[in-house]
Amino acid sequence: MAIKQVKKESVSEQVFEQLKQQLLNNEWKQGEKIPSENVLAEAFGVSRVTVRQAIQKLTILGLLETRIGEGSFVQEIKPGLYMNTIIPTAYLGKGSLEEVLEFRWTIEGVVAELATEKITEEDISELENCYKEMEIYKDDLEKFSKADFEFHIIIANASKNSLFIQLFNIIYDVLYNAMTKVVSKKGNSAGLYYHKLVLESIKKRDPKEVRKIMDEHMLDNKRVFKKNGENEE
Repeated sequence: MAIKQVKKESVSEQVFEQLKQQLLNNEWKQGEKIPSENVLAEAFGVSRVTVRQAIQKLTILGLLETRIGEGSFVQEIKPGLYMNTIIPTAYLGKGSLEEVLEFRWTIEGVVAELATEKITEEDISELENCYKEMEIYKDDLEKFSKADFEFHIIIANASKNSLFIQLFNIIYDVLYNAMTKVVSKKGNSAGLYYHKLVLESIKKRDPKEVRKIMDEHMLDNKRVFKKNGENEE
């Protein structure tokens, strides 16, 4: 265990940062008990109170679990652990809808391309059923929007990339809210057109074509936003 003695200024923060980095570097394995407060205090050259404050901060972050009478243990570190901090910024601000559309334009094509390389027949079947729902509910924009967005969630899950999946799950409501606003302005025709092209290209297992179509789809959403000259308010 390579612990460096800390300087006197911002002692608590230095202890916290060192412990956090060691946890992220797997210095201690998941489920393993970390050294006691006394041992850590001696290693750092600080008081037990300082160590306890750092451990409390790491527990709040979800990196450690403190068990009364037993000590502190390493929690499972999952991809996307810190992603929850982006949620408030996605909800706040006058230009939120435009930012969400920019985000989707940047990421959705990449996710769709990756998904096409890994997609299973079961995934494709789900996409086909989802597209059928879009056709069925084309005149009910609320249900249509739900099916439309579910199509994108299926693609994200098909990427088999835990970070993309976690990200979409965390900001699901933000993305869905933006989707419904765009559909209310555009109607159903563009969604049906682009989703059919995406589905056909995925079934052909053509990642580059899928990315091109998805990028065009997201760019079209941005154009509609710009043309209307409105934001979400």
